[in-house]
Amino acid sequence: MSRTESRRLVLEGVVIVASILAAFALDRGWEGLRDRQEERETLADLESEFRSARSTLEGSEELERRILHSVESVRDSLARAVERGSATIALPDTTLGWLYVPPTTQLVLGTRDGLMTSDRLSVIRSRELRIALAAWGGLLAELNEEEWSSRELVFTDLDRVFRARANTHRFRYVASDLLDGRLSDAQASAVSFVRV
Repeated sequence: MSRTESRRLVLEGVVIVASILAAFALDRGWEGLRDRQEERETLADLESEFRSARSTLEGSEELERRILHSVESVRDSLARAVERGSATIALPDTTLGWLYVPPTTQLVLGTRDGLMTSDRLSVIRSRELRIALAAWGGLLAELNEEEWSSRELVFTDLDRVFRARANTHRFRYVASDLLDGRLSDAQASAVSFVRV
């Protein structure tokens, strides 16, 4: 092989290697652009989902306030009745109905869940956001566990106590209608008598 042929082969080799390296660089560049585009789309989807989740959580918080207000009202009424030596007290069915409304928070976070199950969380560059998204599942699990405990308390202990002291039939239906927003005027003004 002559020196010229050798140079030509080396030059062709350099051109081939340079072409391959350029192709890899372009591919990484396009992949980086695709990743950034995917990140932008993912962040937009996450923002939309978490705005909806915030609205749902605010609604749940308002529901919790109503339930807590009813619990405190019933507790205070019972305490005053005991102090007076009363055998029964009259309580609004709506107040008693709220006692039978167990909290249930259902959040739809498909983008977040998809990132976690597909191991694509790394598409998000912000380390803090990745950590927060990963921790969210645990926080939601705690909320659901607390709500499950509340439901158990309502439908076992509380119901057992009230069934022994009052006809719970009416205000249990009121609870359902309170949630559905279809409370009638008659239900809104109804009163049940509870033995102390």
